[in-house]
Amino acid sequence: MGQKAVRREKLAAIRERAWEIITAPEIHSLMSRERALDSLGYLWEIEKEQVGSLLAC
Repeated sequence: MGQKAVRREKLAAIRERAWEIITAPEIHSLMSRERALDSLGYLWEIEKEQVGSLLAC
């Protein structure tokens, strides 16, 4: 598996876990929910940069 594929899988796992936490707030601590939101923000920034670099080509 290539480096890009591994990175995509890691980002997908982060996204999936963050959504699991956010969609079930009653079973997760406030700290966990805050970290999940931070993770989604991080992912959004990464994806925004990737899309921006594609548009610049």
